[in-house]
Amino acid sequence: MGVESGSQTILDAMEKGLKLTAVRAARQRLATAGIRACYFLQFGYPGEGWAEICETVQLVRDTRPDDIGVSVSYPLPGTAFFEQVQAHLGMKRNWSDSDDLCTIHIASYNDSFYHALRDALHAEVAAGYASDSFPCRPLWDLVREMEPACRNRNVLSLRSESPETGTQSAFLPLEQLLAGARTS
Repeated sequence: MGVESGSQTILDAMEKGLKLTAVRAARQRLATAGIRACYFLQFGYPGEGWAEICETVQLVRDTRPDDIGVSVSYPLPGTAFFEQVQAHLGMKRNWSDSDDLCTIHIASYNDSFYHALRDALHAEVAAGYASDSFPCRPLWDLVREMEPACRNRNVLSLRSESPETGTQSAFLPLEQLLAGARTS
């Protein structure tokens, strides 16, 4: 199931047309029918911070999929997401230049954080949702320890409307924000 996020705010920003109530209902129907449910999740979409990450983790804990796949958001050419971050892409500009947990845009956290988050969430699912069991607890402790230190200082997540395009943006580079403050 392409759940992507446990944050309705992020799903709406992705323009998925998916509601979390539908995810919960689909998971319940699959469980009732004895069908395994696996979620594909992505972290690192513009506007996603610690609160939205926690919402995704909580959705996984609440609905207990049988397995998960975790990746970071990739801006694919031709999508609104790509247009939103195109000017801020790093050296890796294509899926083939990267791996599934390597950001090619400026995300809220660095790649090390997303690797630790993936490891902790996978371990918890594999352990049957016992987040305090070994090895889950040390992995979650590491994620919590890394969270403030791994924030990308070049990104400020804001929900604003672009005057040029009239589209919503959850991405504003800190340099752009500071430049605007100097001219005001």
